[in-house]
Parts: sequence; C-alpha cells; structure tokens
Amino acid sequence: HGPPEQQVALERLLGDVEYRLQNYPAAEAAYLAVLRRDPDNKDIRNRLGGVYAAEDKYDAAIAEFRKTLPSSEGFANLVQAYADQGRLHELESEMFSEIQRLPFEPESHYNLGVIYQAEKRFYDAAIQYQQALARAPRFTDAHNDLGVVYGEMGRYQDAINEYRIALAEDSKYYRAYVNWGVELIHFGDYKGAIEKLNQAIALAPQFPLAYENMGVAYDFLGDFTKAVELYNHTITLDPRERHIYENLGGIYLSHGFYNLAEAAFIKGLAVSPPSADLHFDLADVYQEEHKYALAAQHYRAALALEPNDKETRARLAQVEAHLRPR
Repeated sequence: HGPPEQQVALERLLGDVEYRLQNYPAAEAAYLAVLRRDPDNKDIRNRLGGVYAAEDKYDAAIAEFRKTLPSSEGFANLVQAYADQGRLHELESEMFSEIQRLPFEPESHYNLGVIYQAEKRFYDAAIQYQQALARAPRFTDAHNDLGVVYGEMGRYQDAINEYRIALAEDSKYYRAYVNWGVELIHFGDYKGAIEKLNQAIALAPQFPLAYENMGVAYDFLGDFTKAVELYNHTITLDPRERHIYENLGGIYLSHGFYNLAEAAFIKGLAVSPPSADLHFDLADVYQEEHKYALAAQHYRAALALEPNDKETRARLAQVEAHLRPR
C-alpha cells in the first residue's frame, strides 16, 4: 500500500479527480479516507465541504467549512454556502457580534467585509477591509479583497495598487496576479492581462479562475478558439465554477452557435444553485430561436430569483406578446 504520506496523497488525488468528474459520492469517500488518517487537514475539509455543497448537503458543507477557519478560502466558501441558502443575514449577525466582542481583531473585520462583498455592499466591504488593515497593515488577503472591491466600484487603478501591496508582502500570492489581470481587462489592456494571468498560472497551475479570465481576455481579442479552449479547461478544473458557464454560453451565443450556447447554460443550471443570470441567458437563446414559450419560462424563473430586474421583465413582455393569439 505504500507509506502513509503516499496513501494520503493518492486519496486526495482520487478525490480531486472524482470531484472534477462530478462523481461526488466517490470524491466524498476519498476525502473522508484522508481525514481518517489526518483529521486536522483543513485543505481536505475545505474540499469535502465543496463536495457536500455540490450534493446540496448545506449543513454538512457549513460544518466542514467552519472546521477550516481561520482559513480565508474556507471562510469564503462558508459565506457562499450561506448565500446559496439565502441565510447570509445569519452569518452577518454572527460576525457583527464577533466584532462587538473583539473590536480590535483584524480577522473579524475582514470576515465581515467578505460577507458585505457577497451581498454586493461594496462600500461597506471596503470600510471593513480598511479597518482590518488599520489593525494589521500586512494583511495580504485584506489588501487583495480591498482591491477586488475597488474594482467592483470602478476604481481600477486603486485596485491595482492594492494588488501591488499584496505581492510586495508575498511574491507568490497568485490571486493578486489574477485580479490584476481582471483590472487590466477593464482598461482594455488584454495582452497585459494575459501576462499577469500567466504569472498566476506559473504559481498555481490548477487555479481555475486564472484560465477563465484569460479566456475572457482572448475573447476580447477575437480569438474564439483559444477562449473556448480556456473556458472548457476551467470547467475541467472545477465544474462548479459559477461564472464559467455564462462565459462559455455567451461566446457561443455571440457567434450564433445556439445549440452549444443552450447546452452550456443548461449545464450551468444543472451544477450550480439557482441562477437568475443563467435562466436569463437561456431565455435569450430561446428568444433568438423564436421558442417563445421556453423563453418565457426561463425569464419567469429569473424574475422569481430577482423580481426587480427591469431588463428581464421587459424581455418577458416581449416574448409574451408573441404568445398571445393574433
């Protein structure tokens, strides 16, 4: 059977392969085998939490993600699990109480910032990240996430400045290179973005977001084949990456490949929690194909998730007009 360390490495690899194949029970079994040998392995508990989330076992997922704390990746996954259940307000209240109890603890401010960011309260998130940095100026994750929030606010150069600080603290902090690449895409510097994303890949060859954003850059450069290749590689690395199906379906739709776009959006709906964006995108395909009943069905599904979206409501009115007797 080989040395124990070799067995752990093989079981982990098996779990990763089964996860990517979406064989979640087998992935769960492999990760549990690792934890029987190494119960304090936070990385494996984080991966197991991802498996439970994929199986819609949210309480089990939350329990595993909590066991990874204070890992920033584990906390981000915990936030996503609560968000998927519409229970993010519970975690927000818990973290707000934590700050009142320990107001000078930078991790608590950082965690509240992650929650606000998930709620798209970017100004509030920025304040919490700044509070964390006031208490711990070399807090690399806080610099990185403050940069992400600045990017969401359209402050792209301020965002890049934060990524520079993060990389000055840790030259191997690959997430900062990925996010730097994203801001360069916003500036229209697609070749510069690809350079930064390649730096991230050199440090973390299995990080799916690097390939996804590189696909976006090649898409803007008009290289359809390369963009599709990168999007599909992202799915291979993590089939539950949330935005990749929108990007893949979107590039197919923009080139008139309606069947491929439809398949990508349906796959995204099959592997992710309910997504208003994916329902809207799928409805858009059906509207282009004049399949108005199916389009109406998915615009309604999008509105059920985001009832105040004006564009979806307008699109629904368009397709419903085609369904009325003439």
